[in-house]
Amino acid sequence: MRPIVTNKLNALALSAAILAVFPAFAQNSAQVSYDAKAVAQAARVKEPAGLRAAAESGLRALIAETTKDVPAGTIPDGFPFAVNDLSELRNATLGLGFEVHTAHPQTLLAGGRPFDQMLLGTGIWNFVVLSDSHPVALVELEKVDGKWTVIAAGASKLAQDIQVSSQNHSGKNAFRFVRLYQATADFLEVKDSEAKARYVPLIAARQSLRMTSAVSASEPLATGAEILPAIQEAVRGHLARFGK
Repeated sequence: MRPIVTNKLNALALSAAILAVFPAFAQNSAQVSYDAKAVAQAARVKEPAGLRAAAESGLRALIAETTKDVPAGTIPDGFPFAVNDLSELRNATLGLGFEVHTAHPQTLLAGGRPFDQMLLGTGIWNFVVLSDSHPVALVELEKVDGKWTVIAAGASKLAQDIQVSSQNHSGKNAFRFVRLYQATADFLEVKDSEAKARYVPLIAARQSLRMTSAVSASEPLATGAEILPAIQEAVRGHLARFGK
């Protein structure tokens, strides 16, 4: 997610440029029941010290900056929050926080080990921004000169997708957010009742890899081995066109 709509930063957009064909998943996954408090607690345990406080402070500063001198009843072009009126942001809060995980393209192409073991944390964190309990954006932070800093905001549709997908599939455990840049694909990694990693394709993956949407909790989820071939195909295509 890059970057914020302000005078200093440009508009955020989630692109989906690589098209590939991926079959619908047929394998069933063991079901888990959602526990919102347990998921929130499990997610917070993973958050670095001071991160959420910095996100809250950065969110307030961002709202103040992006709404300054905006006439009442209007929404600026490219506004990073999906609201109908600026007043909806007065009580905006932070919801789930999660680190962005990724994998090196050469690691993906080499294979030879389970997909979940290819993933590494990036040090970049996102938080779902809520207005009246509804997701309206993501804010993204990373350390700049040793200080947690909001570097991006927007992607309301992805925020909504993450909120719904985590409710439908994460059970009592914190999920991992996976972004594969060369495949233009995002996933949630969740654990089934047998503690095995399963993957929920989010908006970008559904578009770029033509993956089936896992909307409800009863939808079957794929294993890493099942999604890897489509990812590898997309990565090869990207590297052939752009070289990196």
